[in-house]
Amino acid sequence: MGGVFTARKGINESAFLAKVQDYKPINEDGVKERLSPGMPDYQSNLNAEFEKFVTGQDSAIYLGYQPIWNPNTRELCGLEVLCRCKNGADTAPMPGLAIFQVSVRDIALKFLVAQCDFAVKACKALPGITVSVNVRPDELQSIKEKLIECSKAYPKFIAEITEYSPIGQEELDLMKELVGMGVHFALDDVTEVKDVEKPPKCFGTASRHACTFQLAKERTDLFAMQKLSTPMSCSVWRVDVFPTPKWAGGAPEKFLQSCVFEEKDDGEIQLRKRLVDEWIRVVKRRRPDTVFVMECSVYPEDLVGKTKELYLECGIFDGMLIQGGKSGGRIFPLEYFRK
Repeated sequence: MGGVFTARKGINESAFLAKVQDYKPINEDGVKERLSPGMPDYQSNLNAEFEKFVTGQDSAIYLGYQPIWNPNTRELCGLEVLCRCKNGADTAPMPGLAIFQVSVRDIALKFLVAQCDFAVKACKALPGITVSVNVRPDELQSIKEKLIECSKAYPKFIAEITEYSPIGQEELDLMKELVGMGVHFALDDVTEVKDVEKPPKCFGTASRHACTFQLAKERTDLFAMQKLSTPMSCSVWRVDVFPTPKWAGGAPEKFLQSCVFEEKDDGEIQLRKRLVDEWIRVVKRRRPDTVFVMECSVYPEDLVGKTKELYLECGIFDGMLIQGGKSGGRIFPLEYFRK
């Protein structure tokens, strides 16, 4: 992996796991009751906590880093800034976060700036490691000066474009302009989409999922990193996904388990294999230094003795990375990633 993704050796995953065995997500009294979907005033309570966060008050929202590992060497290669509620859970505050981003735009943009500043802390402390922040396509125009500032000061800073709003020509032109100014982009949650309300498993609905295989293949000039969506990743690699780590009593996420088709459903397996293999081959041909990230955890030993025909032809272990690793969906403070 070349260019911005040539990482100085980070902490080894085994050493990291030894450090974090006793770490638990922040859990404060009353937060789960106030900030659980379906509870009275859930969205207004969540919005208020985001506003507290950006104004420096005590908040039920906090930020942390999720690791990205090299599955061959087990070395840390990247971090992604993510947010959680102080409810002891290892999952994002959805659907409230997505609603907050579109309904309270001024506060949401301040929260995005705060995430950029949080990423910069890791860029300073771990200069060989890439650090990414999620950016909605419809936030790009408003946040562009901050992205330029962070990217010029820290070349390992990555703006990760999410699927939650359309990526039209205006957004593509702006990204091209920003790439020319030194900003590095990742394309998040890449998958196949269909123009139907209920797409097949692992696919997205075209009107609601902007990060598509088609875009990924056509605009390799914009994206130095591309991430395969979690449902498609666990489907083609036939692995479970643990939001909470196994060692902490975590269980596989049930919907994602259903994305791993039984061997008798060979047509479904081969269809997804072909889509992912083609995506990787086309992108590699057009931009050989692209970094691919699988949003699941799979290691070389996981495939030993497995039926070859069930897995990708391209292989994951040729310069590809994995997100989360054995710590699953958990996020951590910066100090755990120091050697």
